[in-house]
Amino acid sequence: MMLPGAAGAVDFQEGEISEADIKTALRLANLNFADDEIKEMVGSVKDFGQWWPPLREAAKDSGFMGMNYRVAEVGGNSDFPDETLSLAERVVELPKSDDDLAFMDVVDLGVLIRTNRVSSVKLTQLFLSRLKKYGPKLRCVVNLTEERALAQAKRMDDLLAQGSYLGPLHGIPFGVKDLFDAEGYPTTWGIGTRKDEVSGDDSDVVRILEGAGGVLVAKLSLGALAMGDVWYEGRTESPWDAKIGSSGSSAGSGSAVAAGLVPFAIGTETNGSLVSPAHNCRVTTLRPTFGSVSRAGAMALCWSLDKVGPICRTVEDCAVVFSVLCAPTGNDPSQVVLTFGYSTLGDLSGLTVGYLVNREQDLEAEISDSNRPWLKVARELGATVKPCYLPAFPDGMYSILFAECAAAFESFTRSEAIQDLEGYSSWPESFRSGRLIPAVEYIQADRYRLVLADLYREVLGEFAFVMADDRLYSRIYGLNATGIPQMYIPAGVSERGAARGFSMICSSFAEGDMMRAGFAIQRKMGFERLRPDMSVWG
Repeated sequence: MMLPGAAGAVDFQEGEISEADIKTALRLANLNFADDEIKEMVGSVKDFGQWWPPLREAAKDSGFMGMNYRVAEVGGNSDFPDETLSLAERVVELPKSDDDLAFMDVVDLGVLIRTNRVSSVKLTQLFLSRLKKYGPKLRCVVNLTEERALAQAKRMDDLLAQGSYLGPLHGIPFGVKDLFDAEGYPTTWGIGTRKDEVSGDDSDVVRILEGAGGVLVAKLSLGALAMGDVWYEGRTESPWDAKIGSSGSSAGSGSAVAAGLVPFAIGTETNGSLVSPAHNCRVTTLRPTFGSVSRAGAMALCWSLDKVGPICRTVEDCAVVFSVLCAPTGNDPSQVVLTFGYSTLGDLSGLTVGYLVNREQDLEAEISDSNRPWLKVARELGATVKPCYLPAFPDGMYSILFAECAAAFESFTRSEAIQDLEGYSSWPESFRSGRLIPAVEYIQADRYRLVLADLYREVLGEFAFVMADDRLYSRIYGLNATGIPQMYIPAGVSERGAARGFSMICSSFAEGDMMRAGFAIQRKMGFERLRPDMSVWG
């Protein structure tokens, strides 16, 4: 129960608003008005204070999404007039061991199911067993959906026996970040006070994936309220390295895929929450263009930045899952109906590829292949590589994130429930501080977002796609704020043994062409075939 006025939070403090109060508030906004101007403001500011409590009550738990940014230019893949998924024919053998089966790609598992060499029930039982064995030590599983999963798997086997095949996800088990609702199971958002919050309906993501034949086997961990990798049961671990966490906030999704506990999982990103766990867990992810996938039935952190994406072993698996996820539902006002197509690409001949440099003066510098196998392979595959630079953005852009998250959790912040977070999350301070961001400055940041989107669009328009070292942290918030898609592809380890990889970005709604190139590079490098030593966790 939400309890306004608890834990020292007061809706409205009795007493007159003074000129000194207004001066203090103006100092917080880095403003200075004359004394006579401030005196004129007293009456209006006092009236404003009376507006807020009824407004909070009226808006509380409304279920409606807030700010709905839309990517200005809707594109698509020019080579694909309709939604198309064209995968190269392959011969897939049933592996001799269950361990080998657990680490197979989604596409290969789909072939085994379609050709009746493995059943969905068999796969589901295998992954449920692995989730039970390794999940507790990795702290990547919040709840199993075992009863639902086994029923769905049997249904998929029965459909196939009747000659009905739903597509490449038919019978494939998967997990979702535990901020997506699944009917009959808790959706905890990673916080202890929601352990018993059972969902009464499915999120669009779960409904879409199961409608395409997927089998939901687990709700996977996330950092509390979608920050970091620490939730109420502790830190989610990277199966590759017991010394580090999986990073977050799509912590369990990255960890579970890397450990072979699910063939693929769904995460979300507001500011790095897909690409960062993909890095620590050495898996592949796509953060698609903002508006590509419906977020209905998922926890909102920042309405105009939140995005849904797949975490898989390969780029091609991400393409398969994304092709299903981007189905329009009509339930998310920011969703855009788009054309997505993917097919296997042999080489990169004729493509001009950008390589991101950190400083504008580096645009004339030579880009070295040294210690960058991804760049070397791109050139070997025929790409022409040129340096490119994305303009920086003012730090005030972060006001969009902090103001919206403060609004999304406004009633929670004023309740006793927030005290549960104090020991393992920095959100309480952020939610409280976000209330002090002036509305005018938030709107100015939102206006500048369109300027930044134009700047990025101009740069990206010169290239088929742009590559960059690692996770692109120097620009990751700007890319998220403008809705630009990004892929992260693992590429082994550094000389010191730390995970490394590279990013790819492209124009909005052009993921298909970028992913075709990304898979060609990934396949030639071969790092996606590596797997962690699970005996450490067994």
